[in-house]
Amino acid sequence: MAENKDINFGELEKLALIAESCQTIFSGKATIVFELPKGEYNSVINHFREVDRHHKQFSIDISGTDFHFILTEVTS
Repeated sequence: MAENKDINFGELEKLALIAESCQTIFSGKATIVFELPKGEYNSVINHFREVDRHHKQFSIDISGTDFHFILTEVTS
Protein backbone atom coordinates (compact mmCIF):
# COMPACT_ATOMS: atom_id res chain seq x y z
CA MET A 1 0.00 0.00 0.00
CA ALA A 2 1.39 3.43 -0.97
CA GLU A 3 2.16 5.96 1.73
CA ASN A 4 0.67 9.43 1.67
CA LYS A 5 3.66 11.64 0.86
CA ASP A 6 1.86 14.98 1.03
CA ILE A 7 3.96 17.42 3.02
CA ASN A 8 2.22 20.32 4.71
CA PHE A 9 4.59 23.25 4.49
CA GLY A 10 3.99 26.48 6.39
CA GLU A 11 4.04 29.89 4.76
CA LEU A 12 7.73 30.52 5.44
CA GLU A 13 8.76 27.13 4.12
CA LYS A 14 6.79 27.78 0.94
CA LEU A 15 8.49 31.15 0.50
CA ALA A 16 11.87 29.45 0.93
CA LEU A 17 10.92 26.97 -1.81
CA ILE A 18 9.91 29.85 -4.09
CA ALA A 19 13.23 31.59 -3.40
CA GLU A 20 15.18 28.43 -4.17
CA SER A 21 13.21 27.85 -7.38
CA CYS A 22 13.86 31.41 -8.58
CA GLN A 23 17.57 30.97 -8.03
CA THR A 24 17.66 27.79 -10.11
CA ILE A 25 15.79 29.42 -13.02
CA PHE A 26 17.74 32.69 -13.37
CA SER A 27 21.14 33.94 -12.28
CA GLY A 28 19.94 37.50 -11.54
CA LYS A 29 18.37 38.83 -8.36
CA ALA A 30 14.68 38.02 -7.85
CA THR A 31 12.09 40.33 -6.35
CA ILE A 32 8.59 39.03 -5.69
CA VAL A 33 5.66 41.27 -4.75
CA PHE A 34 2.51 40.13 -2.99
CA GLU A 35 -0.47 42.47 -2.69
CA LEU A 36 -2.55 41.00 0.11
CA PRO A 37 -5.87 41.73 1.81
CA LYS A 38 -5.71 42.57 5.51
CA GLY A 39 -6.23 39.01 6.83
CA GLU A 40 -3.46 37.46 4.75
CA TYR A 41 -1.16 40.45 5.29
CA ASN A 42 -1.57 40.15 9.07
CA SER A 43 -1.00 36.40 8.89
CA VAL A 44 2.33 36.91 7.14
CA ILE A 45 3.52 39.85 9.25
CA ASN A 46 2.86 37.87 12.44
CA HIS A 47 5.75 35.55 11.51
CA PHE A 48 8.22 38.39 12.10
CA ARG A 49 9.01 40.19 15.33
CA GLU A 50 11.02 43.13 14.03
CA VAL A 51 8.68 44.45 11.37
CA ASP A 52 7.17 47.92 11.77
CA ARG A 53 3.46 47.19 11.92
CA HIS A 54 2.46 50.82 11.38
CA HIS A 55 3.32 50.74 7.69
CA LYS A 56 1.27 49.19 4.92
CA GLN A 57 4.17 47.25 3.43
CA PHE A 58 7.31 45.41 4.44
CA SER A 59 10.08 43.43 2.80
CA ILE A 60 12.06 40.35 3.75
CA ASP A 61 15.03 38.62 2.18
CA ILE A 62 15.10 34.86 1.98
CA SER A 63 18.31 33.43 0.56
CA GLY A 64 18.91 36.45 -1.66
CA THR A 65 15.34 36.72 -2.96
CA ASP A 66 13.42 39.83 -1.90
CA PHE A 67 9.79 39.39 -0.96
CA HIS A 68 7.68 42.56 -0.73
CA PHE A 69 4.31 42.40 1.00
CA ILE A 70 1.84 45.21 0.40
CA LEU A 71 -1.45 45.65 2.24
CA THR A 72 -4.20 46.28 -0.30
CA GLU A 73 -6.87 48.78 0.54
CA VAL A 74 -10.38 47.50 0.10
CA THR A 75 -12.63 50.21 -1.28
CA SER A 76 -16.38 49.78 -1.25
